[in-house]
Amino acid sequence: MIFLTGGSGMVGAHLLLDLTRSGVKVRALKRKNSDLATVDRIFSWYTKNSNELFQEIEWIEGDLLDPLSLKNAMEGANCVIHAAAKVSFLPSDRMAMLHENVEGTANLIDVAIELKIKRFCHVSSIAALGDHDSGVPVNEAFSWKNDRQRSAYSESKFQSEMEVWRGVEEGLECVIVNPSVILGPGNWSSGSPRLFQTVAKGMKFYTSGSTGFVEVRDVSHAIVALVQSKEWDKIKNQRFVLSAENLTYRELFDRIAIVLNKPKPAIRANRMLLQLGWRASKLASIFTGKEPALSRDTARSAGKVSLYDGSKIASVIDFEYTPIEATIRDIGKIFLSEQGELDITLVSK
Repeated sequence: MIFLTGGSGMVGAHLLLDLTRSGVKVRALKRKNSDLATVDRIFSWYTKNSNELFQEIEWIEGDLLDPLSLKNAMEGANCVIHAAAKVSFLPSDRMAMLHENVEGTANLIDVAIELKIKRFCHVSSIAALGDHDSGVPVNEAFSWKNDRQRSAYSESKFQSEMEVWRGVEEGLECVIVNPSVILGPGNWSSGSPRLFQTVAKGMKFYTSGSTGFVEVRDVSHAIVALVQSKEWDKIKNQRFVLSAENLTYRELFDRIAIVLNKPKPAIRANRMLLQLGWRASKLASIFTGKEPALSRDTARSAGKVSLYDGSKIASVIDFEYTPIEATIRDIGKIFLSEQGELDITLVSK
């Protein structure tokens, strides 16, 4: 039985779909007030028997910050996939994010060791890796370095990984995956799905930065293949960057605009405009009470050129990335169907 955290998120929902489809018994952690409607919708986009598969999930209430609830939830599991994380780029969320992500991971590690759970997969991020200024793509060998340019989210993911490696020293067997920007359908008001909503409403600006992108189904398939691998002894205690392609943000936005039949963003937001933008967004949030649409950290990353190499995963499992153009096309179809502009009944892969 596989125990999963983060099941109500975009990555977690796709993991639940893949696991239930393969007939694996899965138990998913949720909080008392977790909204599972998006998980149900995600299932319905990919399969006609979504209700039957959704019913196969054993949901259990608990909290990553409550070790006792974790111990009760993890009893009987032989594998843990840790996909839960608080994501925020707001300065006000810094301490809460560090506390939840790092301590939550530490608690999972401790309970997994106590219960002698055999396999552990930690879903991290490229944010926990190092950078390279010379244009060399970042891979698994790059070490994280602390500096003032690092976001609190980046720090929280790095420190969470340190808890995993601490667990390895204490006898845990694990793999870490570091996805780049994960593209997929989900809650259109948050995360990467929000990009489709933003472009659909009319996006005028693009930025000069670039980064790596990967489809959510590829991330899920890679994780499931790793934790179920018969070659576990050869792949354990390693990390794997998951990144299909490096694109500029302009290339990404243009491709989304084409799929949604919307105008491409035509105005480049330079560094000065981004600096003004995040400050104006912060000021506006004071009056509206809503989270600012642009923060200092997101403005900084929007103009940064970053490259990633996700090729290592194919050397240990049978794996091939989905082209990002196809990814955007599939997500766009789902988005348009949600808006009533396109009728789809099945998205397969």
